[in-house]
Amino acid sequence: MTIDRNRMCAAAFLAGLVAEPALADAVDERLRAMESRLQAMEQRLQQTEAENQRLRQALNGGEAGAKPPPTPEPGAQLKTLNSKVAALESKLEQERKLQQEAAKAAPKVEMGAAGLTVKSADDNYRLNLRGYAQADGTVYMDDSRGDKVADNFSIRRARLTLDGSLFQSVDVRFSPDFAQGNVRLFDAFVDLHYFPWASLMAGKMRPPVNGLERQQGAPNLALAERGLTQNLTPARDIGVMLHGELPYPGYQAQYSMPPVFREFFGYQLGVFNGARDGANLDSEKDDNKEFAGRLFSHPFLHSGIGPLQGLGIGIAGSWGQPRKNALNGLKTTGQQTFLNYKDGVTASGNAYRVTPGAYWYYGPFGALTEYVISSQDLVAGVRSVRQDNRGWQVAASWVMTGEDNSFQAIRPARIFDPAAGTWGALQLAARWSELEVDADSFRYGGVFADPAKSARKATEWALGLNWYPNTHIKLMADYAQTYFQGGAAKGKDREPEKVFQTRFQYQF
Repeated sequence: MTIDRNRMCAAAFLAGLVAEPALADAVDERLRAMESRLQAMEQRLQQTEAENQRLRQALNGGEAGAKPPPTPEPGAQLKTLNSKVAALESKLEQERKLQQEAAKAAPKVEMGAAGLTVKSADDNYRLNLRGYAQADGTVYMDDSRGDKVADNFSIRRARLTLDGSLFQSVDVRFSPDFAQGNVRLFDAFVDLHYFPWASLMAGKMRPPVNGLERQQGAPNLALAERGLTQNLTPARDIGVMLHGELPYPGYQAQYSMPPVFREFFGYQLGVFNGARDGANLDSEKDDNKEFAGRLFSHPFLHSGIGPLQGLGIGIAGSWGQPRKNALNGLKTTGQQTFLNYKDGVTASGNAYRVTPGAYWYYGPFGALTEYVISSQDLVAGVRSVRQDNRGWQVAASWVMTGEDNSFQAIRPARIFDPAAGTWGALQLAARWSELEVDADSFRYGGVFADPAKSARKATEWALGLNWYPNTHIKLMADYAQTYFQGGAAKGKDREPEKVFQTRFQYQF
């Protein structure tokens, strides 16, 4: 019958409409109501068919000439229903388009190994929040000095970093640290990098001369503390810096936020306030500024020589004329001062640093070496001397579980899961480091530094074992010994420092 075909077509059309997987909850509610109305109309049609059948039977067996009562035309009802369904479908399509437009304009929120990231729909704006904390335990072994240095637990670092990107060519960073009962600002800069070969950075940052090991982020260190060479370069400075990277011929350079170098050749050149050795400078001390620069290259990148592609070589330097700048003491791996300048001693006059360095990473093996010379004029009252301090180190590490070693983070191939028989990554590290203080630092009866309390030379060796259960957690255990020349009364040597350190690090 025609009514059967029409009814079946309408029912099939509505069933397909209800089954549309992309409809929103509000639209589903309306479809359920329409489905209920359709079922009611189908019931009415069924009743009409039954009544027609009854009347036909009565007509065949009843009085001659009797006419059945008029019945409603089912085609007209289906036509009305189809019209309503078409109107509903048009409205649903409009709502679907509005939802798609709203989804395109909505920000994107992602949480992963790189931290919490919020992006605009057009990717012109981005914010990334990440951070790390390091809980240390330090034990001073063979302490025959009457516990003058207390064993301790401490929060070595607790740092948050907020990175932002504007229109994909302007990056900003804000990085405060909350450890050790103080709030210190480590990074606060803006970087305009429209061209990867010429970018401009301004604010507080790692200056180019802050040493190769200092260029490595604290969460990525193979040993808990940096070597003795960290005493001869600044940690942070405030200024403006031009930097860029050039690709290997035939390749395209990708932007990297300093201090990371990833391309065939990179450079940094800037003007800074002039932080002294070991300083994290927050304010200027005089009108004079310091010039600093770095050149760095991966000479075998993309060369096809696999073992040498992870070789990086560079040199950095600085020159300035500080005037009455305060000086920082020199510290050991255990963070104990082994050379202290006397009150009133400042750096005044010409000052320069030169620090060549290199690293090499191939498969699970890695090595780093650097040499630093820091030259400055020491002034105490009417007396002055030229001080040339020198330091160097050689460090090596090996990922025992076979993962690739790196100047950046180690990423375990299999996270810690005993049920699956996987245990994360293990890394073994070793270092030899020396720092020699210029003998002129102790002239004139020790007016610059007291030879009975400050050592002329420090030599350190250290061993460490690191466990990476996953990409967010790192457990470290180090043992280091530092030997001294001088630094005690009557010309004797200061007692060696023997320190055992543990660290629990979490980062996101």
